[in-house]
Amino acid sequence: MRFIADAMLGSLARRMRLLGFDVHYDPALPDNEVLRLALEQDRIILTRDTGLSSRPLAERHLLILSDHLEAQLAQVLEAFPAPAGGVLTRCSVCNGPLYALDRTEARDLVPDHVLATAGEYWRCSGCGKVYWKGSHVRNMEMRCQKE
Repeated sequence: MRFIADAMLGSLARRMRLLGFDVHYDPALPDNEVLRLALEQDRIILTRDTGLSSRPLAERHLLILSDHLEAQLAQVLEAFPAPAGGVLTRCSVCNGPLYALDRTEARDLVPDHVLATAGEYWRCSGCGKVYWKGSHVRNMEMRCQKE
């Protein structure tokens, strides 16, 4: 399942990516381009814009009701199950797939305290951002298990 988020949902797009969802997000895209990409790439539109959600070409959409991130995420997780691959499979910045790094590769890429406490590391194949399982990731995993 693939998504495209409109300009009002950047924080939701980033959080969903960390949970493993494939979410295209570009705040500069006008509504017509969001619609075109959704149709062309078979993506579900995530929007807070009632005008966009009511357009005939936007038949596959989820109108996000809240302006609070946690409520938005809860609405998405109620409508769509979290991907089976789990957290940290996509980059929160560019949506690129992540690949595992071993401790030696991560040594020069993460702070010393992270190297001392984290056991697993990932890097984005698109932008190069490095990730590790900190408390924020464990909290998201627990939230997904409750949904």
